[in-house]
Amino acid sequence: MKSNNANIPLPSGKVTRRPTEPCSGSAVPVSIFRDGPINILIVDDEPKNLTVLETVLDDPGYRLVRAESADQALLALVVEEFALLILDIRMPGMTGFELAQMIKERKKTARVPIIFLTAYYNEDQHVVEGYDSGAVDYLHKPVNASILRSKVSVFAELHRRSRECALANRALLAEVTERRRAEEQLRALTHRVVQMQEAERGSVALDLHDNIAQMLCAILARSQALVNRLTGCDGSPKQDAIKLREMLGTAAEEVERISRSLRPSILEHLGLVAVLHAIGTEFAERTGVSVKVVCAKLTARLPINTEMALFRILQHALTNVDQHARAHQVTLSLTQPGDSIQLTIQDDGIGFAPDLLSAKQGGKDGLGLLGMRERATYIGGDFKIKSVLQEGTEIEVRIPLGKVAEGAGLAESAEATA
Repeated sequence: MKSNNANIPLPSGKVTRRPTEPCSGSAVPVSIFRDGPINILIVDDEPKNLTVLETVLDDPGYRLVRAESADQALLALVVEEFALLILDIRMPGMTGFELAQMIKERKKTARVPIIFLTAYYNEDQHVVEGYDSGAVDYLHKPVNASILRSKVSVFAELHRRSRECALANRALLAEVTERRRAEEQLRALTHRVVQMQEAERGSVALDLHDNIAQMLCAILARSQALVNRLTGCDGSPKQDAIKLREMLGTAAEEVERISRSLRPSILEHLGLVAVLHAIGTEFAERTGVSVKVVCAKLTARLPINTEMALFRILQHALTNVDQHARAHQVTLSLTQPGDSIQLTIQDDGIGFAPDLLSAKQGGKDGLGLLGMRERATYIGGDFKIKSVLQEGTEIEVRIPLGKVAEGAGLAESAEATA
């Protein structure tokens, strides 16, 4: 008859191994010391059986913790994490089957593997009951020491690898979190740089309009007066005066064009639709390329930072058409498909091969494409470019309406911080 030793206290943190004396023939690699030994809980109400298990499993890679009752086992499982539980079935108060079921019902311990050891429950129904209660193995006493060590080694290695994976996952999660934080900081910095650029462009545009353009207009008026005074004269003085007036007029127009390009007042007052028509007309007059503008009626005015970003993308795209495309016609369209806003710039120029797109984006000619992509990202949009040799190029920017609403919040925040 087995004695009841339930009142024997659990040796807290007792390590039943000799770290300086490795077990001969151990299959456990020395690398385990990097992360510490594996905790294994051995449960039996007979102390001599526990001593036998300690002798059999003596290994520098294991930290064996004794429990002489179900209560002690539950206490140990609450306090520490275990890679494996070796459990006797026939114990007073609570059988090993009942203890295993309780362990499996608890979230913290549900995944702890259990090996049953028994000298009494040898019938098939007992084995089935053991597996039903959550066991991963069922061994009969007297157990073969080599077999037990081999099985324990397998579960210890699984736990070790699981622990390494958990550490790697935590490190990866920390790296991903840090990278996301860095990306958010970079995005915020990019937004701030864009805001500062636009503010500086606005300042320069104002100086050009209020100072340089006004001075040129005054000089132009004086040159016209000079031409008028030379009306009765013939020869080079009058022709020089007329040429000077023409040059001043051209310079004044160019300064005004640059000022509008830096900060178009029509964008702030009338919105993006009006700008598309105005810039399309100006581009056609300046380059001789036919421009078709198609604008749907938008349900609401876009936030100013969204309109400004789309305007800059349009500027870059038309600059590329003017300098590289050799196009005869350009189509500018602003539509509202579904729950998004879409700007499309399409030309019938010479285009370029798709495999040259990455090279263009990385080189001098690609700086405009990269800038357009960054602008689209800045306002939460998707940027796509399609091009076929001798068939033209199409640039598409699509912004979900939810991102447009977020952009309004960004604009208000930018104004508040300014």
